[in-house]
Amino acid sequence: MSCSYQGMLALLRELVGSPSLPSFLTAALEGALRLIPGAQTGSALVRVGNGYRFVALRGHPIALPTYALSLEDELRWYGGTLEEAMAALPKLSRIRPELSGLADADRVALEPINWALTIPVPLGNRVEAWLCLDRMEEDAFPKEALPLAHELGRSLGVVLQTLQERNNTQARLEREERLARVLGVLSTFNEADLLWQSLPHLILQILGLRRAVALKHMGEGLVTVSACNWSEPLGRVIPAGMGVSWIALTEARVQMVPLDDPRVYQLPDFGDEPEEYGLFVPILDAHGEGFGVVIAYSQEAFEPEDAAVLESFGRGAGQVLARLEAQAARERELVRLQSLTHTSQRLTAAQTTEELLQLIVQEALQQTKASTSLVTLYRPKEDVLEVVAAAGHAAELAAGTKHVRGKGLAWQVLGQRSALYLPDVSVEASAVFASGNRVKAAYLGVPLGDPEGRMVGVLSVDTAGAGGEIQPQDRYALEALAKVAGVMLSRLQALEQAYWQTDNYRLLVQMSSDLELLDDPQAMARRAIETLLGLTGLHAGGVLRFQPSSEYPHSGQMELVVRHGRSAMGELIAHLNNLPVRIGEGFMGKALATGQTQILEDYQTWEGAWPRLKELALRTVITTPLQVRGQPYGALTLASFHHKVAVSEENVSLLESVARRLERAWERVRHLEEITRTREDALRSLGLGLELRDLETKGHTDRVVALTEALGQRLGFPDLEGLRMGAYLHDLGKLAIPDSILLKPGTLTDAEWRIMQSHCDIGFGMLENLGFLSQTARNIVRYHHERVDGSGYPFGLTRDEIPLEARLFAVVDVFDALLQSRPYKAAWSQQDALRELRKQAGDTLDAYVVQEFIALISQQVQAKKGL
Repeated sequence: MSCSYQGMLALLRELVGSPSLPSFLTAALEGALRLIPGAQTGSALVRVGNGYRFVALRGHPIALPTYALSLEDELRWYGGTLEEAMAALPKLSRIRPELSGLADADRVALEPINWALTIPVPLGNRVEAWLCLDRMEEDAFPKEALPLAHELGRSLGVVLQTLQERNNTQARLEREERLARVLGVLSTFNEADLLWQSLPHLILQILGLRRAVALKHMGEGLVTVSACNWSEPLGRVIPAGMGVSWIALTEARVQMVPLDDPRVYQLPDFGDEPEEYGLFVPILDAHGEGFGVVIAYSQEAFEPEDAAVLESFGRGAGQVLARLEAQAARERELVRLQSLTHTSQRLTAAQTTEELLQLIVQEALQQTKASTSLVTLYRPKEDVLEVVAAAGHAAELAAGTKHVRGKGLAWQVLGQRSALYLPDVSVEASAVFASGNRVKAAYLGVPLGDPEGRMVGVLSVDTAGAGGEIQPQDRYALEALAKVAGVMLSRLQALEQAYWQTDNYRLLVQMSSDLELLDDPQAMARRAIETLLGLTGLHAGGVLRFQPSSEYPHSGQMELVVRHGRSAMGELIAHLNNLPVRIGEGFMGKALATGQTQILEDYQTWEGAWPRLKELALRTVITTPLQVRGQPYGALTLASFHHKVAVSEENVSLLESVARRLERAWERVRHLEEITRTREDALRSLGLGLELRDLETKGHTDRVVALTEALGQRLGFPDLEGLRMGAYLHDLGKLAIPDSILLKPGTLTDAEWRIMQSHCDIGFGMLENLGFLSQTARNIVRYHHERVDGSGYPFGLTRDEIPLEARLFAVVDVFDALLQSRPYKAAWSQQDALRELRKQAGDTLDAYVVQEFIALISQQVQAKKGL
């Protein structure tokens, strides 16, 4: 027994000097065949990842298998548990080829074998290797074989650990040497992009592995920018906070994990050469700012002792990147300043926003090799991006187009507030091609900002359709152009806004002044529409009065009562007359129902458009409702034809303000009409009362009022209302005449006659404090009994001394009196009455007035006859 143990010690001394693990196991197998009694053939297997591969065969007539056996295969052949294997307990068993895990062709080698002695070699928390000793004879291994095998297994584990520590130390020293060389190489880089391309190769030089990838921190993600032995396309993005890479970057330390760790984000496809472990190295500068992560892959677990070496690599690469970034920033600033100077000189010549925008896109094409350049501005009211200027290929197709949120690459630029470079936009789902053809093209977009830092749009160039070339470094020149353009655009817009506001203020002041001088709502509306068209850029406008239907509730027509337009546009707006409307439906119906302004940006695309209005090329329509006393009255409407017009919030507010003013005017007119009607009704009632007291023939008051007004219209008298009021009140003074005189059937005495004549002055005096009555009405009351020959009363005036209104009413009063019967006379016929007027013409009555009155009566007679 002592000889066997001495031989084992000699074997162990020999094994300590093994240069590698395979040579160690080969020597261990050969030694075991010498030391273990009864052993005739054997094999050795070493752990590779989660499986085991053959490294040596002795005495078997087959080639060394190249496939791996699993831990489960080995435990079945071993015939024991994993705990027993970890204790280096050997197992002796009868051969059962089906438990070997070998390929069918290789199992032939097991046919002569009867017994197997399997020796596990544990290391750490795993079985690192297996020695399988075989016996051909019928009888089993001698009993002393098991203790020797047990001792050999434990001893081999100790030697293997020693070898591994030695190898690890040697490997670490070699890695430190390689790190020193790599750090020296890092200092030679002059371009950050080139360094990023080289990082996977550099970390592989340190680790002696074959596969690595570099991820650069860009925007909100980590993007794969370079790799070695990598089958997947570059550009893959790992979102913020996802995966082990972000853990390494956030915690600023190396992460070593098995790739089946659930924290690993989207495991790459390694093809036929799978990897088992991942090493995640953060790239940090001296201040801990993270530039990205380099990942190396291995089939073997990484040693924790290597973390310090790899962290040194990450910090070294980060410091070099920081230096290169600072250097590139200085170079970019120089380019930017030079470009700013050149660009400022070019753009200063612009006098208007449109001219400036066109210069910007032209300048962008000159500073790059792109084929198309666009300026896209954000329209917050519509939440769209609108192409306001274009140059180069397909410019006419792109100009004026609008893109909803998320549609178009400009939204990405605006969202990230930084430049966006894409070498091929055809793979971008959100890209919009003006030509409609999705082609391979490069794109570069930079944000446009105002002096306050607000993002107002995007300046972009691309190579779609006509080719060309865009380099990533073009962004610096384009950013410089965008910076100058943003400032100048803001300045020009501010100037134009100031000029616009000044002109608008002048127009508004003039309109307000004019409206103060107008009483007629229609005249006010016409004047207001004229100004509104000038301010809004719309072409025509009008006031439409809602006429309810007597048959269908909530329905009616819109009657155009006022219209005004530029040149022929005023005729086009006339086609809105008698437009059918239903409250709550359509743009006008909704305006009337909700009391809110309705805007149609483009009538041509509105689903409720009327064909006949579409044919007139009606485009933008804005209508604000008019209400009088809380009820729908109509709408104030402005429109454009042939092309759309943008309507600002300020213009909407102005339109609504004018509408409220027109509403008040219509309210006032309706109120005045009611006051007038009420007043006239009251005066008529008073006249009828006087008529009854004076025993006048029924209807006298209404007849003289109607005839007086008709005669006044014929003569062109300016105050018809005064004529009506005077006719109602002409005998008001008789209220003060005693009934004994007023109703006396016989002839009045001289004293009584003087009292009767005083009713003219009495009536005049009664009206003196009624401010709403015009002088016309007062004159009729006071002078209607005067006669042109001076024979009348109360003053005996002659001819033109008598006001025309009194002379006019005298003819009407005499005519009606002649037609009516009185206690002292019978009623005259119309012919006789007219004959009497001719007789008195030029004598007691005004000859011209009589002439016109007779013509009026003749006209009325003919009208009754239908002539």
